Amino acid sequence: MKIKKLELFAIYKNGGHKGNQRGSDGIDAINQYVIDSQLEDFLTDKDFMNQYSAIFAIENIHYIKSKI
Repeated sequence: MKIKKLELFAIYKNGGHKGNQRGSDGIDAINQYVIDSQLEDFLTDKDFMNQYSAIFAIENIHYIKSKI
């Protein structure tokens, strides 16, 4: 079994950066973000989910890399 590498994505809702989430792709990252936010009941609500978008997270813009 091949393990998929999880990438770090910046999650946006209505254009505002909400946080970062790892996922196999942007859609997976959004789904995981919604689940982690305890909003999983809305995963099937297209209007709700369409408010979210994801892009690859960029160091020093979406996160600061730890020196540890």
